Amino acid sequence: MTVSTIIQKLIDRFPIGLRSRVNNIPFLKQAQAFIFKKYLDGTEFDITITGGPAKGLIFPVKLPQDKQMWVGTWELDFAKALQQYVKPGWVCYDIGGYKGYYAGVMALKGASEVFVFEPMPANTEKIKRLIELNPALPIYLKQYAVADTTGEAVFKLMPEETMGKLEASLFQQKDIAVSELTVDCITLDELIKNGTPAPDFIKIDVEGAEELVLKGAIGLLEHKKPFLMIEVHSPEIGKRCLAILEKYYSSVTVLETGLGPDKGTAEICHYIAKN
Repeated sequence: MTVSTIIQKLIDRFPIGLRSRVNNIPFLKQAQAFIFKKYLDGTEFDITITGGPAKGLIFPVKLPQDKQMWVGTWELDFAKALQQYVKPGWVCYDIGGYKGYYAGVMALKGASEVFVFEPMPANTEKIKRLIELNPALPIYLKQYAVADTTGEAVFKLMPEETMGKLEASLFQQKDIAVSELTVDCITLDELIKNGTPAPDFIKIDVEGAEELVLKGAIGLLEHKKPFLMIEVHSPEIGKRCLAILEKYYSSVTVLETGLGPDKGTAEICHYIAKN
């Protein structure tokens, strides 16, 4: 029996609420850190997530960075909200799909189709593997950066191998990228014009380029008005996004507070836009 199998059996004994609090319990936190560093650091394997909104998803894990995804506690509050808002039968877009975890949550909730947009090669390989491991789930990879123009753009890769952003992003412009690559960009309006089903729900997490995504989707926002969950990476970016959203949506609130964006928010927060 492998170390990962033994740990999985231990994880299965913990309810999801306790799993998310392990790091707040000194002895368990230290024991967990020791075991992961000594026996699992750098290992890769496929597991079935056994708790949380992604329960039942078969996920390709690489440790240590995917530990929270393995135990089902990755950004747990946001994942629970995502699961709550997505309705069975909806067409969903996951823009800035990272490793496909949230696309999996949408598909498990009963979405009819989930299109996950991700331009980074390290992440697209993970998403392809996720799709291969979960053939019954309607997840489809679109290897694009979504923006306000269609064509090629410079994409900056950060020191963390799975993190990056468009050069045009206004978030952390002083960051030093370790490398750059050219990626294909597309607007949502162009994508839909070319035949991809229009979404009922969109999750956006694009490291400061969220305004660009909205600018490239004006036709969609005007005519379809999909439910939006947007990670906003600064108050300034939030104000520019809000100026667009208020033209098409009757309600824009902050997930973390339940209040309007003008009521004071954290540096990074999530906007919920709906009618």
